[in-house]
Amino acid sequence: MIDVIATWLHIIAVLIWIGGMLYTLFVLRPSLPVCEDKKFILVRTAMGKFFPLVWMAILLLLLTGGYRAHKYIHSTAFDLKLILYGVMVVVFSYIYFGLFKKLDSLPKEQKVQTVGKITNLIKLNFTLGLIIIFLIQITKYLGW
Repeated sequence: MIDVIATWLHIIAVLIWIGGMLYTLFVLRPSLPVCEDKKFILVRTAMGKFFPLVWMAILLLLLTGGYRAHKYIHSTAFDLKLILYGVMVVVFSYIYFGLFKKLDSLPKEQKVQTVGKITNLIKLNFTLGLIIIFLIQITKYLGW
């Protein structure tokens, strides 16, 4: 039963992180032009609400993945998944501490550039997340 709960929590955490990035990139960002002067306020507010959920997802993935790791510890695919997860955490940490936390203190021109950098890094993490999901599926298909 604990395995079922750990797997369920793991999937929920993936849905939060990957789903949030999907929403940000393909729904929120393309909708910003209608906001005109309030774009930055909306983006800042949305990130402020989403990023704590990402930290929760990172922690859940670490705990549930750590719990479930004994089943996959001798797998190359698991090692690759773990490396990509680590890269995603480092990228998100840079987004959060290196860019987002400094956003309010920047002049308007730099805010636009910084939000652009954040968007590009979200694209990177979204791609890495999709690669991890693909790795999981291909390893199940091939029986690794």
